[in-house]
Amino acid sequence: MTSSKVKKPVSIEQLNSWRMHRQFLDHSFHSKNVLDLIRSVGWIYSPGCSTPYLGLWARMQATKADDLNKLVFDDHKLIQLETLRGCTMLVPRDQANVALRIRNRTFTELSKQARQQMPISDADMENLKTAILNTLHSSSKTMEQIQHAIPANLVRDFGVDLKRIGLTNSLALAINLLKEEGKLLKQQGKKRLDSTEYSYVLTSSLLPEANPFSLRMEEACTQLAAQYFRAEAPARIRDFAWWAGINVTDAIRGAGELKPKLVPISVEGTKDEYLISEADIDALLNFKPAEISVNFIPYRDTYLKGQREVVNRFVPTEHGDKPFSRWKGKLINDPLATIIVNGAVVGVWEWNEDAEEVDQLLFDSRIPKAVEKAIHKRAGELANFIRSNLGEVRLQGSDYGPHQMTGIHDLKAFWGKGAQVDVRV
Repeated sequence: MTSSKVKKPVSIEQLNSWRMHRQFLDHSFHSKNVLDLIRSVGWIYSPGCSTPYLGLWARMQATKADDLNKLVFDDHKLIQLETLRGCTMLVPRDQANVALRIRNRTFTELSKQARQQMPISDADMENLKTAILNTLHSSSKTMEQIQHAIPANLVRDFGVDLKRIGLTNSLALAINLLKEEGKLLKQQGKKRLDSTEYSYVLTSSLLPEANPFSLRMEEACTQLAAQYFRAEAPARIRDFAWWAGINVTDAIRGAGELKPKLVPISVEGTKDEYLISEADIDALLNFKPAEISVNFIPYRDTYLKGQREVVNRFVPTEHGDKPFSRWKGKLINDPLATIIVNGAVVGVWEWNEDAEEVDQLLFDSRIPKAVEKAIHKRAGELANFIRSNLGEVRLQGSDYGPHQMTGIHDLKAFWGKGAQVDVRV
């Protein structure tokens, strides 16, 4: 990294206002091209709920849910892939190789470690994988349809010890291994991103041009670094490594290859090195945020999920247990649907199905009246979008379970009673 001409530390407030601006959360994106927007703000999380629709609306208010559905399910210009840290994201088709190359091989590693405990041989597992691929040659199929089409003797249930580490049976493992090998993709059967009914399709059917393992890991990390720091800078190397699910060494190498070069800036309250493209420094320093910028973002929006820490960056410590869901009462690093003002998290929101309105809960009762008025106005705009485009809202992902608490009224009972999440030091 080269030295920076920025001598005076940048404040967290300036950092967050700038990032809100670069994420098109303080103004609408300049065109109706969704692909261009995603290339600007980064891949969109798509965890089997309304997040993609709501995240795009927050940045491109003229968009409609059907516009996004068409790009994904009909035109296949956006591909839904399991990629960074195993997360499902919407990726422009021409970046699919990078997304598939960079995904973690969690099940591959687990299966190697637990090989001696498995009630199925390596040869039978390979036969099972081949049978799955053969049955998908004609069309996509659900898990149930696959199970009916393959030899029953190859489907084996796993014991308690294997289930404890996430390995349930041979069929589920074979499908996960094929996904990690880049041969299989999961997609929604109802052509809606908030559907939880999935089927499986051959990668060669949906993406015949895909060849992820022809891409060197170093090259994939560099391409990913270019996207990350374009959307997220100023950011730290460890933010990039966490987001991408790669080690810090690969993150440093990837970022070091970028042109224009990344340069460090100082940020008030920390000795951490934040990096930004040399071409963007003047824009950051000269940026003057609007007096009041308000937006509503959904669960797992890239605005909060693009940086490793939320507490003391986007929300002060005294409210540090409020914008997160809980599992069995324990705080987890999973940002809820939140309200953003001038780059900071000031509250949470949810959809009231009975009233067909947006319920909101602000952390601080001392918010100025002008800001409160702007929040209510934005809530009304969001409610109109939900009524006219979605009909209903699922704010949680498909992995949401009975022990996970995300409702703002339930969570109020726990506020102030939990350990902080990812406090920045």
